[in-house]
Amino acid sequence: MAYDKSDFVITDGMHPADIADALWQDVDINRARELFDAMDVAQGALVLAEADEKLQSALLEDRDPQVIANYLNLLSVDDGVDALNELPDALRLEALCFVDSETATELRHLTSYPEKSAGGMMTTEFISVAESERVADVIKLIKGDEGEAESVYVIFVVNTANILQGVITTRELLELEENDSVGEFMNPDVISARVDEDREEIARQILRYNLSLLPIVDARNSIIGVVSSDDALEVVEEEGSEDALLLAGASGDSDAGEPLLEMVGHRAPYLAIPVGAGLIMSKVMEYFTRGDATAADDVYSTVIAFVPMVLALSGTVGMQTSAVLVRGFAVGQIVRGRRLSVFLSEVRVGVVLGLLSALVAGPAMGLIIGDYYTGIMLSLALWLSIIWTNTVATSIVVGSEAAGLDPALVAGPVMIAVSDLSAVALFLGVASKLMV
Repeated sequence: MAYDKSDFVITDGMHPADIADALWQDVDINRARELFDAMDVAQGALVLAEADEKLQSALLEDRDPQVIANYLNLLSVDDGVDALNELPDALRLEALCFVDSETATELRHLTSYPEKSAGGMMTTEFISVAESERVADVIKLIKGDEGEAESVYVIFVVNTANILQGVITTRELLELEENDSVGEFMNPDVISARVDEDREEIARQILRYNLSLLPIVDARNSIIGVVSSDDALEVVEEEGSEDALLLAGASGDSDAGEPLLEMVGHRAPYLAIPVGAGLIMSKVMEYFTRGDATAADDVYSTVIAFVPMVLALSGTVGMQTSAVLVRGFAVGQIVRGRRLSVFLSEVRVGVVLGLLSALVAGPAMGLIIGDYYTGIMLSLALWLSIIWTNTVATSIVVGSEAAGLDPALVAGPVMIAVSDLSAVALFLGVASKLMV
């Protein structure tokens, strides 16, 4: 069965992750909600489990609480927690009233932990057995799991007080006799983490020790949940992306698939720094050229004083664009069919960012040189330069990826050499012509 909504088709053959990606990247949010509503609840739950946090929020906001509960009943507990964290408190509480009592209890418990802690990312769906349990009984328990546990390959061994004693794998169980007790053959040197530890530390432990599951314990060393390796990889990707974007002068929430205003909002505030620094530098350059009467009378002396600001702005805008796009390619947000739409979206971002920079810098430049008309002319040249910078940076990243080159390797040096320097040349040329 297919759902045709004129500009996009979802088929049952698509993987839920591809559907979630398409809903976020290929259609506007209203159309995405229509397409999501056309799915049955089971397919919708699978898509929600794979969806970006922002998409989850957009798909579930303003929904009937009972409809949300239908999805939560089908989601794994950790995926359900992620979805609930994107809802307003009132809607979250209402939705939980319609969830199965056992599931609702687990969800309430897990949502009580800070979102970026081990408790906030763990699931309570795991298999634990007593030390005295026979191998045959444990294997029978595994066979009857019906996909509820996060993993059936790692079994945790506890005592009568639920204190973690050790761990044993399914493979090890199959090598033992049926009447053997798991306590005799478990590995007592089990690595665990406290429920209040930061999620980055949890991810580091899982990667450092190559674990598929990390048990989470409370203050008594009682096991209360587990964190899987796929959850750890998500944290590493999110935190690494956030750090890279912040380093490039963009918000850690920046995303290649965002609406225009959100993309501008995540980048524009960081441009205040190069604007301010550039204006200060213009006064410094004016001081050092003041003694040369010929240069002072030349139109270029006025324009050249603002070159540092153009360099700083073009560098920041170029790095913002490169970081967002390189991340988009790295995590699979941008695929072959979306290159053109991403390119056009980034050009629009450059137009808006350039306009905002010009509106702020223009009056300031006019005040500094004592001529507001000249300030307007310089701001127009600045606007065109930033548009050019963003367009060139986007072209370099998208073009290098299309050519089979690593955009992260190419974008840095090439972008600086081409976009920054050409932006300065464009600024000098346009400003000098406008001021004649």
